[in-house]
Amino acid sequence: MEEKELGFGIIGCGMISNWHAEAIRAIRATRLVGVTDTNEKSAFEFAQKNSTVVYHSVEDLLASPEINVICICTPSGMHAPLSVKAANAGKHILLEKPMALNLKEADEIIAACEANNVKMEVISQLRFADAVKQLKNIVMRGDLGRLVSGDIYMKYYRSQEYYDKGGWRGTWKMDGGGALMNQGIHGIDLLQYIMGPVKSVFAYARTLARAIEVEDTAAAILEFKSGALGVIQATTSIYPGSPRRLEINGSKGTIVLEEDSIASWTVEGCEMPEDIALGHTNSKASRDPAAFSIEGHIRQFNDMADAIRNDRKPLVDQYEGRKSIEIIMSIYESSRTGKVVEFKNLT
Repeated sequence: MEEKELGFGIIGCGMISNWHAEAIRAIRATRLVGVTDTNEKSAFEFAQKNSTVVYHSVEDLLASPEINVICICTPSGMHAPLSVKAANAGKHILLEKPMALNLKEADEIIAACEANNVKMEVISQLRFADAVKQLKNIVMRGDLGRLVSGDIYMKYYRSQEYYDKGGWRGTWKMDGGGALMNQGIHGIDLLQYIMGPVKSVFAYARTLARAIEVEDTAAAILEFKSGALGVIQATTSIYPGSPRRLEINGSKGTIVLEEDSIASWTVEGCEMPEDIALGHTNSKASRDPAAFSIEGHIRQFNDMADAIRNDRKPLVDQYEGRKSIEIIMSIYESSRTGKVVEFKNLT
């Protein structure tokens, strides 16, 4: 039976919208119906490049009966109000990170999605990488024994020009944070996805090298619900920047990921499976925000389309998206108060 075509609309025609348009083209039975942006010049240029049309307002876009799914690609500070609007219009939502700037906004989004029975997928394309899937399966099978430590190192570089050019970047009002909320949120999501719920955190977040409101350098110590300990390091202040590195250590083994490749696999009494290929990333994403593959977005868009067609939960829904926001908010609170922050909800 032929699948019903899903119509997509994009709000915000900046850099990341290109990944959304390409992902829509790459998956079956989907079409980019139209786009909108407060900058009409950007909207018309983007629409021309992607063979679609411009809607002159968000309200016009949301009113289109041809559109089933809204992609929100705006500055972070607009994510929550636009998500609530889209949900109230009965549209499913693909939302760029971060889901929201704080837990109050995240909960408003969740309430709107529940009230209108719409699905949301928060972009966290790393979960769809082959190496991450393999690591998740290995941990779930217990091959590493008891998890002892889980650490994520995201020592990125962003120039002062990067912040100045964006205008909204590096502000609390529109970015919601810095090296953690903007650059580091994907890695934080990945860490908790593999290691499980966080129980408590103690952290420092500082602005050391850039003329911005938010942190360019942060370090946190975590205790997980399982009893394992961990570290989060995130920067935009370190030149020239290094690939993201995730280290998962158990009583029987250690696996290290660099970006989306397994860099090291050592498990006691267990040969490396044939379907695991060691690799070394040459990704420039640590210093170039546009230097990442489209493949993760394509896989996540496929997951969303399948979730809609089969009425199931997307892999990274609004409840999953909230988790990384809670971790980051707790890091900020710990840094501000100098105290350990305990998590109330450990599911």
